[in-house]
Amino acid sequence: MYTKEELQYKYEQAVNLGLSGAELLKHPEAQKACNGIGAQWMWDSLRELLGKFNPALVLAADIHDVRYELGGSDADRKKADDEFLANALICADAEYCWINPFRYRARKQARKFYFILRVTGGKAWRDAQKKRGKTL
Repeated sequence: MYTKEELQYKYEQAVNLGLSGAELLKHPEAQKACNGIGAQWMWDSLRELLGKFNPALVLAADIHDVRYELGGSDADRKKADDEFLANALICADAEYCWINPFRYRARKQARKFYFILRVTGGKAWRDAQKKRGKTL
């Protein structure tokens, strides 16, 4: 869980990078929803490790976390996952210059995480819907 100051800093970073959904980092649910890279059910230490090895992708994951918290239709879930991938690629390119091999590793990880989201993210999406009392 981030402090309000940390979320403000993340919001400013997201705006500077032109990330889609940057405004979500100011949403009242953001402080509770943002947990870095990984599912909410994962151990904190595992999510911290994923963030440590993929630092360029954490900001995109935080925006995605708020999208999942807010929920919506299955089409909204697809848009949230697509937004994650687009934002993650922007973040990877912003973090590393074109000649740095870590740029291409981060881009590959972004695509891998996107695939995992598409395959396994449905349960987290439905759980958020149930928690909010929305019908599916």
